[in-house]
Amino acid sequence: MALSDKDTRWKTIMLALVAAEVASAFEVSMAFAALPTFYRLFQDPALVGWVITAYLLVAAAASAICGRIGDLYGRSRVLIGMLILAALGSLISALSSSLEGIVFGRAVQGVAAAVLPLCFGLVRENISQARIPLCIGIVAGTASTAAGIGFVLGGVCIDYLSWHWIFYISTAVAVLGLLLVIAFLPVSAGKASEEKVDILGGVLFAPAVAGILFALTKGSAWGWDDQRTLWLGGGSLVLLAFWAWYEARHSNPLIDVRLFANRQLAMSNLCYALIALGAMQFAQVLFVLLQQPTWTGVGLGMAATAAAALKLPSSLVAIVAAPWGGVVAGRHGGRRALLYGLFFLVTGWAALTLHHSTIWFVGFAVILNGIGTAIAFSAVPNLIVEAVPAQRVSEVTGLSQVIRTTFMAIGAQMIAFIFATQTISDPAQGPGTYPAGPAFQLAFLTITLLCVLSVFAALALPKRRPDASREAVAQPASHS
Repeated sequence: MALSDKDTRWKTIMLALVAAEVASAFEVSMAFAALPTFYRLFQDPALVGWVITAYLLVAAAASAICGRIGDLYGRSRVLIGMLILAALGSLISALSSSLEGIVFGRAVQGVAAAVLPLCFGLVRENISQARIPLCIGIVAGTASTAAGIGFVLGGVCIDYLSWHWIFYISTAVAVLGLLLVIAFLPVSAGKASEEKVDILGGVLFAPAVAGILFALTKGSAWGWDDQRTLWLGGGSLVLLAFWAWYEARHSNPLIDVRLFANRQLAMSNLCYALIALGAMQFAQVLFVLLQQPTWTGVGLGMAATAAAALKLPSSLVAIVAAPWGGVVAGRHGGRRALLYGLFFLVTGWAALTLHHSTIWFVGFAVILNGIGTAIAFSAVPNLIVEAVPAQRVSEVTGLSQVIRTTFMAIGAQMIAFIFATQTISDPAQGPGTYPAGPAFQLAFLTITLLCVLSVFAALALPKRRPDASREAVAQPASHS
């Protein structure tokens, strides 16, 4: 695009990119509001967890490969494909009456996770240099703000319409984003390259992890010594081992496991994984706790809209906490910023472990979790910037994104499994099977312990002066 075009068309281009990112954010957040309803309808907390897990596993694979495919074939073409699939997946879930259909649709929706890194790359491609920082900030802010709106909108659908409308709205927003992208976004030129895309390495880990998680989900029903459990679990472990072997020997791997030989990268990503496994499950735990009927002895009986509104403060404090974490990382290094964030996380989850029966106290814990997560997730990219050469920052932050999303998927199923260990139902109170009090207690305790383990991993990071990395700290990490 000519420079004059970049100067005159940037507003319509940004309109298209913002609409695409709103569609992506809605796919992530709106489904959480429906989890208590799905518990009541399908009466199997472990299988309902796949509504979140299936999305996140596909999201991890999409994040791994779509940036590279966009470089080769054109980011705008890939973005159009992602929005088509997101709309199709939402429509499948909206029209489904079975849990299997909803989960399949959610898996297709998972490709929407690739929209954000593609939008960052498209900003660089289509916006003049002077406006790039502003426009990247707009896209990043849209991701956070739209996710918060999605929580509330999902609650409104549950309270006043039906759960199907969550996915009808997601379909409509994805179609709107698609039309605006087609209308206003210039066609990207692909880059000719003889280098083959490591698609196998980018996607093979997802079915391996899914197989392991599904074997664990069905193990109690099938029997832990049942051939189905053993073959599925064992075969998935073999597939995961093959993936690690394949990537370690690939000349240009999409997910370069050899990077973990660097102590700072290894410990930083371990912290990322532990936070994703535990603290990032807050929405899944929160919406169930707040909306669960009071007759269960642990639920707070809130409407879905009110429960979503209670989470909004965590999004608001993140607006301040994340930049503050970046300032701390710039002055004292990412290690100290990460430890500050983990302090808030440990405090919040330990408090919930001790007490979670009053709305105001849960709201206080929401704020602590929001502060801690925002600081920690601004600290990890800074730790990466400190440890790698400038030309490899995008590659390594992309790897970290895959790790975070994969472990969020594992954590979602871990919480669903914990919720299924002890359940409560009462036909006199209506249909539905819900997690019992001890299941919530175990979930809170598990997440608290994962946060404590994150502290030990952060303490194992080398003490490093930021020095020359300060300039890079200010730049948003993204796939290009």
